[in-house]
Amino acid sequence: MSMCVTRPFKRVCWKALILTLLFASDRCCASQSDFRATAEVLRSQQQTIVKLFGAGGGSLDSYGTGTLVSGDGHVVTVWNHLISTGYLTAITADGRKFSVDVVGTSAEYDLAVLKLRSEPGDSFAHIDLTKASNPDPGTPVLAFSNMFHVATGNEPVSLVHGVIAAKIPLEATQGRWTFPLKSPVWLVDAITNNSGAAGGLLTDTAGIPIGLIGREIRHSTSRTWVNYAVPLTTLKPVIETLLSGKKLDSTPKDAAAKVPVISDQELTARFGLTMLPNVVERTPAWIDTVAKNSIAAKCGLQRGDLIVLVNDAVITSVTDFQQQIAAFRSGERVALTINRDQQLLPLDLQIP
Repeated sequence: MSMCVTRPFKRVCWKALILTLLFASDRCCASQSDFRATAEVLRSQQQTIVKLFGAGGGSLDSYGTGTLVSGDGHVVTVWNHLISTGYLTAITADGRKFSVDVVGTSAEYDLAVLKLRSEPGDSFAHIDLTKASNPDPGTPVLAFSNMFHVATGNEPVSLVHGVIAAKIPLEATQGRWTFPLKSPVWLVDAITNNSGAAGGLLTDTAGIPIGLIGREIRHSTSRTWVNYAVPLTTLKPVIETLLSGKKLDSTPKDAAAKVPVISDQELTARFGLTMLPNVVERTPAWIDTVAKNSIAAKCGLQRGDLIVLVNDAVITSVTDFQQQIAAFRSGERVALTINRDQQLLPLDLQIP
């Protein structure tokens, strides 16, 4: 079976390179054999990866990656715009196409658990979360993902190899927003965090699962691109909780209260915009009414629109939208993406 090996020279993470020298000097001279993996390891791990296709918007890609974690067709990936905007489709390694249901999400771990709408009796190759390991810095690793839309059917996804640089807390931003992930991550000395790669699989050369490849983000201070993966040993209990049907909301109420939120009254008075009443947890950001000749009306917003993005930030609820809008100053322009009649439309809103 031919393999697709991609080594794109994109966004070198200098911090990971430095940390490799600091924390893995005893292993940085690993022999070439350390990076060798058998054809069976490569083939078996390719089978656990799915290609995700959904709705992009603005500069956001319409494709991504997921990793199968159960024989029933449960898939884990990052909680990004593909999940929130809907229209999600998954294609398995053998080229089969499935619609997808969202089982649960966790903002704190930047995680989404999906379920392929398969037929009774269908079985899927998957990783075994009980075998997830925590390797030492300097350990050779393999990264499997559908970066750059390389695979659309039964083609193998891309494969990159490198080493674990360090395990550290993530201090990063996405656009103007501080990245929500709180758990420590693996920094990888390899160019893994490319377009569409988020949600891919990081393993050692024996195929033992290590981490879930993260997003395209920058370090909050150095502004360099960060190549990282979230440890699967960290995600395992979160995945199990979501699969059991439970919800995760570990954000302290007093911490949430400190986040600025534009009130319903102010949203109506300043923008001419009234949202669907926030009566249940995570009420979707549906627009209830738009006042004539208001800022919202001039922007092009209409009753029934669902707000899914503010700039590149995914909107998951009315409260989320009110928090995002509250962060902008008067005169600034904001790119909105809305779902109207099953189509994604970009709009430009000026803050009054």
